[in-house]
Amino acid sequence: MAIISASQLQSCQRMLFMSPLALGDFLYLKTFLIALKAQNPHITLDIWLDDNRCTDTSWRLSRSAILQQWIASDSSFNISYGCTKSASDHQAQIQQAKANDYDIIICHSASKSARYSQIAREIAPKAFIASSITKQPYNGLFNRLIFRHSDHVIALDTSELDKNHHITDRFYAVFNKICNVTLDKSQFMPTLDIPNQMDSVSKKWLLNKFNNQDRQGKLYFLNHLSTNTKKDWHLSQLFELITLLAKVSTDGRFIINVTKENFDETVQKVNEFTSQTSFQVVVFTVEDHFFELPSLISHSDFVITVDTAILHFAFAAKRPLISMMRSKKPYWAPPASKQSHVLYATEGKGHVSDISVETVYQQYLTMVH
Repeated sequence: MAIISASQLQSCQRMLFMSPLALGDFLYLKTFLIALKAQNPHITLDIWLDDNRCTDTSWRLSRSAILQQWIASDSSFNISYGCTKSASDHQAQIQQAKANDYDIIICHSASKSARYSQIAREIAPKAFIASSITKQPYNGLFNRLIFRHSDHVIALDTSELDKNHHITDRFYAVFNKICNVTLDKSQFMPTLDIPNQMDSVSKKWLLNKFNNQDRQGKLYFLNHLSTNTKKDWHLSQLFELITLLAKVSTDGRFIINVTKENFDETVQKVNEFTSQTSFQVVVFTVEDHFFELPSLISHSDFVITVDTAILHFAFAAKRPLISMMRSKKPYWAPPASKQSHVLYATEGKGHVSDISVETVYQQYLTMVH
């Protein structure tokens, strides 16, 4: 029996889902949120993605704005509450949510569920609040105290899943146990639907950046940065890889993806690099709308990336993909296939930068040949 009963769902008018979402999280989670909405079309479903840090860090606010654009593009969702940059803004957003009188709130987080539970109760004093956690603090001995603001706490038991399970198996187990979302396993994996107008924007961008009509070779989408230096590759490694790839794809076109705060510095270094070569290398960052990113990925012939949302977008778009990851949390890795391969950092300190350029290049040759 699900934690939230059928009668509770039937009488629910507004529901809030709270989670400190990143782009990759939402790509996989949205499948189950959309299924929840489809099975309960009368419910207005809102999303709270504020991570409660209350800082004005540019990458954090930029990612939040991008996520909100993505959420707004799907008719399954109504309001989204993004990351706030100060304690006063955070409190104002709580008051905004309070006015919506939520009947049910679902909190889902690895480390912030207790805080989300507290915020959820402040937002909706009378709501039914279910908290999903990945680990139970103190083996669950103090759950009643720690999660005193929640009506029910569920801790995912991964022993019930296959040894080589994917993150989508975890998300399905959570949504199935909380509100009886039912899907066939073949429906777990996400897809990327790119709006037609954004497809046109990407084509124009590519023609503008790679305007030599005699050199329209293979398009490579490359990403060397994450939000954690342990998961980053070095730009120098990327340049070395481009040099090798250009030997087998002399008319190859290379896109280096970065966030806005890294754009100017990367452009400068790319200009220095290309001034000594004939390589076609451009730098990309999202300017106006979230779909600029997955649209360009969908146009690419090959994607090589560290562990960020890029690899999940490439997998969803069914692009040939090499992803570089640390050995932790392998359930986030895309399932292996002829066009998708994961290189794990097993040498040195286990950082992604310990994966050699030659290793990546040889894997590329194996996949294309």
